[in-house]
Parts: sequence; C-alpha cells; structure tokens
Amino acid sequence: MFTKMTLTTLLTSAILFAESGVGLNINENDLELEGILDSRNLEALQTSSTIYQADVNFLNADEKAKLIGAGLAATNKLEAVEGVELSFGAKVIWAEVGDEDFTALPLMAKIHYTFPPLMFKIPPVSLEGKVLYAPKVLAFSGSESYREFRLNAEIEMIQNVKVYAGYRNIHTKYEGLSEKTLFNTGFYGGFKITY
Repeated sequence: MFTKMTLTTLLTSAILFAESGVGLNINENDLELEGILDSRNLEALQTSSTIYQADVNFLNADEKAKLIGAGLAATNKLEAVEGVELSFGAKVIWAEVGDEDFTALPLMAKIHYTFPPLMFKIPPVSLEGKVLYAPKVLAFSGSESYREFRLNAEIEMIQNVKVYAGYRNIHTKYEGLSEKTLFNTGFYGGFKITY
C-alpha cells in the first residue's frame, strides 16, 4: 500500500508542481524528492501580498524508513528586514518504520532570507530554516509526537536551477516507548529546478 500511495503522490505532484519547482537531495543513505507550488506562479490565486505555498516531499531514509509529507503555508515579507519571508502553516506526515506506521499533523514555521545582490556578479544566495512540531493532540496512528528541523543554504548557479546543501533532524515518539525515536538526521546536498 505504501508503494502505491508513494507513486500516486509523486505522479500527482509532478503534474501539479511543474509550474513552481521540483527538487532532489541525497546523502550516502537517504533520497528525498520534493515539489513546491507557489501562488506567485498562478496569477488567478495571487490577489494579495500573502503568498500561498503547497509542498510535498518523499523521504526514503533507508530500506526500513519512509516518509511522505504534504503541506500548505501562507507566506509574506517581513517589512522590517529586506529579503526576509516568513511562512506559517501545517503539514500532514505519514511515515513507515519497518512494519509500523504513524501519522501526524505538525504545525510549520519557516524563514527564508535572500541576500542582497552581491559584488563581482556572484549568483543569488539564500538561507532557509524550517521547524515542524506536532504534540500528542496532533499525532495519530501509533505516534505521540513529531518534531523536525531543517536548515538549507542555496545558490542559483544557472537561471532557474539552484544547488543547495542542508541539514535535517527528524524525531518521532511512538506509543509505548518512553524515549524519543530518531527517524532521520544528517547533511544532504541536491538541486532544485524552478519555473
């Protein structure tokens, strides 16, 4: 069932997210696919300064751990600091570890900073940090909590192609276990194609 759900999600996201961007990141053990749909690319949805973003990701952490996430967030510029965008929203997480699976609905906060144009024609550079948290009331199906932290740095080497490196740390807590379980942690590198 997990394989069918994954394939359906990825095929659907490839169609839906083709207007905004898709990405791939890897390290020695993990593979992650991601897609983003940004309302800036859809004039019919862009009626105010607030930008809406939908995203989906599939993380194959190892042979026994897989995660699918789909989220929605509202984004706007921080007036006090040029180049900063703040996003707030929620994401549905469904994961499988061995024979066990869990579902959570973490709340999400994200900050994205794009550096001002640099000297010597250096390509655009940006930093992004993201936190997701689901306490017990937002954790379902065998889980008691979900916590995720990510930090990325990216540079647009070719127009509409960004190369990035980052770090992720994902923790879950399962029913019947007193300690938090580390789902995935590590550094990764990848690229995004934006439209």
